Amino acid sequence: MSPDLHTGHPLFWIGTVLYALSFLFALVSISSEQRLIRSVFMTLLAGGFLFQSLGLYFRGIEERAFPLTNPFEILQVLSWSAVCVNLILRPLFRLSLLNFFSAGLATLLGALSLANLHWDYNAVPTHIGSNPWVGFHAVLAVFSYGVFGVLAITSLMYLIQNYGLNRRRAGALFSLLPAIRQLEDINSKLIVFGVSVLTVSVAIGCLNWIALPGTIGALKLSVAIAVWAAYLVLLFLRNTNRLIASPFARACVILFVAALVSLWPLMLRTAPETPATGTGMYDDASR
Repeated sequence: MSPDLHTGHPLFWIGTVLYALSFLFALVSISSEQRLIRSVFMTLLAGGFLFQSLGLYFRGIEERAFPLTNPFEILQVLSWSAVCVNLILRPLFRLSLLNFFSAGLATLLGALSLANLHWDYNAVPTHIGSNPWVGFHAVLAVFSYGVFGVLAITSLMYLIQNYGLNRRRAGALFSLLPAIRQLEDINSKLIVFGVSVLTVSVAIGCLNWIALPGTIGALKLSVAIAVWAAYLVLLFLRNTNRLIASPFARACVILFVAALVSLWPLMLRTAPETPATGTGMYDDASR
């Protein structure tokens, strides 16, 4: 295979198309109230995940680090992490529609990353490969966004199920959704998991910035901490029963959309003020 097939966009295109096919296949089955052929759906979803994983793997080999150097790679890794979290958690939670919504999210993020070729630029060297802590915090940060993506999906499932119950709907989609209580329990566990992962990532990024303060812009650090603080407040409100049920689910969906928007200043291409081996949160992923 040519180097371009390894590190270019073909593998990512194939992965995104397979994600889209899996989503459309499930959507048609649900809309027509036909039985979803799970083997076909999972083959398409797993195929998309495989090709996307190969694309990221070859990129990582070329860059000698986890591929988080430009907006294209960040969105691809975010999409990959959401599907990865879904594949891990779905058997534990036994949510029949979690794969369906995850395929939709992966399709959206994958298509968005491929829509603008200018996002896949050659970034300023980040030294991410020379410091394992830098790579570790960057991976944890993006992985936590994947967890929050799955949280947004289960929250959306909660809102749809609640809508159906309030209006006494009993269509194919509503019959496949889990019980309200089960979704509430899952949402509570997911936000704890996501905040825990992001807390570790922010802590590593802040310690790195304290040791090397010239390696991160104030805007990027402020946005990163703001996202972490917002989810921390949401977790506090949930645990103190001040924000529960539908308001909590809506907050999870809205906050994830806001978190995606917050990636924009974190993905701006900027050079460090001084050469260094460490960065703040996402700084290594955004130059």
